[in-house]
Amino acid sequence: MKRYFLSLLAIICVMTSFAAKVAPASNDKGYRIEVKMSDIKDTSNVFLAFYYNGKTYSKDTAKFDGKGTAVFRGDKKLDEGMYIVYFKQDKFFDLMVGKDQNIKLKGDTTDLMPVVSAGAESIMFSKLVKFMSDKNKERHDLVENKKAGKIDSVAFEAKLKKLSDEVESFQQKEIETNKGTFYSEFVKGTISVEIPDFAELPDTARPMARYQYTKNHFFDNINLSDPRFLRTPYFPGKVDNYMTRLIPVPDSLFAAADVLIEKSRGNDETYQTMLSKMMNYGLKSNMMGMDKMWFQIAEKYYLAGQAPWADSSWIEDLKAECKKVCYNMIGMQAKNLKMLRQDSSRIQLRDLRPENGKNEFVLVYFFEPSCGHCKKITPVLHDSVYVKYKDKGFEVFCCYTQTDKKEWVDFLNKHNLHDWVNVWDPNRESYFWEFYDATVTPGVYLLNKERKIVAKKISTESLAQILEEELVKRKEKENKK
Repeated sequence: MKRYFLSLLAIICVMTSFAAKVAPASNDKGYRIEVKMSDIKDTSNVFLAFYYNGKTYSKDTAKFDGKGTAVFRGDKKLDEGMYIVYFKQDKFFDLMVGKDQNIKLKGDTTDLMPVVSAGAESIMFSKLVKFMSDKNKERHDLVENKKAGKIDSVAFEAKLKKLSDEVESFQQKEIETNKGTFYSEFVKGTISVEIPDFAELPDTARPMARYQYTKNHFFDNINLSDPRFLRTPYFPGKVDNYMTRLIPVPDSLFAAADVLIEKSRGNDETYQTMLSKMMNYGLKSNMMGMDKMWFQIAEKYYLAGQAPWADSSWIEDLKAECKKVCYNMIGMQAKNLKMLRQDSSRIQLRDLRPENGKNEFVLVYFFEPSCGHCKKITPVLHDSVYVKYKDKGFEVFCCYTQTDKKEWVDFLNKHNLHDWVNVWDPNRESYFWEFYDATVTPGVYLLNKERKIVAKKISTESLAQILEEELVKRKEKENKK
């Protein structure tokens, strides 16, 4: 399937275009980047920064000599990748740094289009940027002519296809003729994998086949163990796009993350960065069920000694966090609880059997009266959710987490909560705090008919929405009978 406009074009268009000249011999020791700007006649500073894993970091500072020339230099070579030369916050341009780090360029700050005259891969990149910028202008003019009615749809599509073919041909030539360079890998990495039409499959099967192919081949053009990709502006976004767009189900995220981590193992830097990135992706996400992803990563890598750089105290903290979720992740069978009622009679969570339309959904709810959020949420949970759904198969197993019976009973009386299944564990025999991470309140766990955890740590609004959706599903199922 032909790509009508390639992703590289969008990437390059945010970079400053360059013109190219002949490359000199490589500087084998250290780096030297000479910047000449014709309109700078003072001794102001110019800065060199680099891209790294979605952020930019400062690398070097140079000072103009009063005649428009500044030189960055160092005794040790720079890590290959994309760098930024900037004068002010809104005055900068991108520069590719490859093996040849004797780089020269000149220009001015009015249009920030310096001419690169030394540095082999810097010149290659400038040629790419110039070509892509020209093609972007052609495309823009073509679209404007179409809007103005100066070209019909047939001619527009033909010209657009021709433009796309020219871009693709240029890219492939650059990749092949410059093999072994970071520049070649950079260009290859910007090209999306071509997806087959799967014309041999039925119409209904093609979307899934194309999705699976895209997911499985998404990184075919990028070597995940090449640290140079970490120093590009597009790579981190590509990883994020893969995780958010192609892996929408939390249960599948660990498998997807695991593939990326293992493919990054060929280099210590890429492995550590990818492992940390995937771990943080799970830890920082607000999506319900993501604790399962980071828990699995923690078990397989961090707690198994596969992350030797991790601080021992951090590992201990991670173990404690894993212990909090190991029994109560989404999809798990809920742990049974044996607790006491207000009259000291015993009751178990498993006693709330789903029968005759009752107890199809059970909310295991942990609270303490002194908790400010509990004071606010508990009455809403009862009056706005429980009252509405209690006759539709919804029950609340409400667990008081403390040991002051008077405080507990006073709270139940104040908010008229006696139609719930109210329990407590004054003798600390049920291990509710360990099974359900009830050290923080309120704690909310929704169990389905099979008593598996289907939702946790959700708002009353989200709870009501889930229950409403389940009622609709139940009604549709009954109508099919």
